[in-house]
Amino acid sequence: MTPIDIPQKGPVAPVEKVDPATLSKFQQLCLRSQPLMLYVVSLAQFLDIVNGASMTVAMLPIAKELKFETQQQQWLISSYALSFGGLLLIAGRMGDLFGHRRVFLGGLFWFGIFSLVNGFSKTPVMLCISRALQGIGAAAQIPTALALIAIKYPAGDERTRALSVFGAIGAMGAVTGLLLSGALTSTIGWQWIFFISAIMSVILFFLGLFAIPQTSGLHGENPRIDIGGSFTATGGIVCVIYYISAGVETGWASVQTLPVLCVGLVLLAIFVVIEKKISYPIMPFHVWKHRAFSTSFVLIFIMQAVFQGYLYFTTLTFQEVMGYSIMRTSLSYLVHGLTAMVFYSILGRLLPRLPLKPIIAIGFIFLGVSSLMFAFVTENSTYWVLPFISLIFNVLGLGMVMLPAQITALRDASDDDQGVVGAIYNVGLQIGAPFGLAILTVISGKLNGDHKGERVGGPINMRGYKYALLGDVGLAALGFVLTLVFLPSAKPTKAESNVPASLEEAGVAASSVKDQDKESVTTDVGVPTDFSKAEYVEEGQLPGKTEYIEEQLGGKTEYHQDGQELNSPQMAEEIIKAGAKVQY
Repeated sequence: MTPIDIPQKGPVAPVEKVDPATLSKFQQLCLRSQPLMLYVVSLAQFLDIVNGASMTVAMLPIAKELKFETQQQQWLISSYALSFGGLLLIAGRMGDLFGHRRVFLGGLFWFGIFSLVNGFSKTPVMLCISRALQGIGAAAQIPTALALIAIKYPAGDERTRALSVFGAIGAMGAVTGLLLSGALTSTIGWQWIFFISAIMSVILFFLGLFAIPQTSGLHGENPRIDIGGSFTATGGIVCVIYYISAGVETGWASVQTLPVLCVGLVLLAIFVVIEKKISYPIMPFHVWKHRAFSTSFVLIFIMQAVFQGYLYFTTLTFQEVMGYSIMRTSLSYLVHGLTAMVFYSILGRLLPRLPLKPIIAIGFIFLGVSSLMFAFVTENSTYWVLPFISLIFNVLGLGMVMLPAQITALRDASDDDQGVVGAIYNVGLQIGAPFGLAILTVISGKLNGDHKGERVGGPINMRGYKYALLGDVGLAALGFVLTLVFLPSAKPTKAESNVPASLEEAGVAASSVKDQDKESVTTDVGVPTDFSKAEYVEEGQLPGKTEYIEEQLGGKTEYHQDGQELNSPQMAEEIIKAGAKVQY
């Protein structure tokens, strides 16, 4: 293993010290490029979100130009969401098994190819199919990007800052998608939404080849692929997302949607049975035993439901109630994106020192207040009073929920499960969006229909939008309560520590060890310490088994290998505190 590799938890070889001068020019370039990895994976996620959000504004111009029928228009959004959400779980586990770098770069290349196809599409069928294929590439990128970050950056300040950058850049994708689609659709054409995505994908792909370190995955252990679980999970998730998305237009109990829901629930039930019986599940159920993860999943589901509802009904309010054009509507969200850039960078620096639970709770308060303020906008309102302040409140709340929840969700997962945990987390995001939109659209539709149940246009629609936004407040309140009741109180830093500087100065290479049996011992200063047992391997040797002996001598613990004392008691104490697996 070379310095350009990411060591993973599991049966991998110890880290070998390699003189950089012995590396090839390609390896040296990769080593110098590694700081770019975080920005490559973050911008890839940004592109995925931009392509989802941009259709909110561009849908009607695209539908008009390509002559979509009314009932076909939803597939511009739904086709992408279905493949994206349905394949997240498979992509995450494939990354765990075969290496996250392979899956991420493959997904990025695939995404770029079908972004190009989207731009050249001439018929509704061609565009919807290529949008679905584009979503497959997005699904391969998101969970593997999270896993690459979680594996490369140790739990604690480093990972918290990295995830904050990742979340901040991704959070700007939704609003950027609105701005970009509005500007491009009004000028050079909607096709350039996809052409720009294709160009950016190519650039990120080549940067990723150099910047993203190799990850071995578990393929060296001859892993078996959970075929049954893969098919049932994908089918079940796709059916549920379709039911939620299509039910608004066709009816929740119609013959077009209800049978699909039933099929989806049956597939998910079969999936659970399969996962409990096999020894190589695509979704290990032990990840749900961590209350921090399971609660974070629910909270991020609710947050996305709130945000998607807010984004949808504020857009309609700008256009139908306040009479804004597409371009002016897009520019109205500029404050949202600019505030995100500033606030998320500040929040990323503060999170390592702050408790996460109260921040998430306050975030839901901001989200609720932002929806409440927009609920009282009228056709006579000015942008700088309620809408402007509401948008700022919304982006503050979004960051205070999303960034800490993402950190909390990944905190307790082992490196072997980072891909699947990231996938499950993003499934929550993908399902939460149509779920919130479906509920709030029903509320709005009931109030804005005439005696025939048909919608009417203009400022009169604010009546339905108002109660939909009040429903959004209710969802935010639910998130606030669940945070206080169920989310464990903990700082982002895990019990696992980074290697002390004194160890590095002594020439010790270290990679953190988690999830090992712990016991209480007494250090040389007589302080009881919980620590993870460590293995010590002399440099240049890879023995099959290392003898590890502890001796209690006069209130001290000494460490011996093959009868030789390893190091001074002071070094032993620092090794205990680090809880590290070291080689020297």
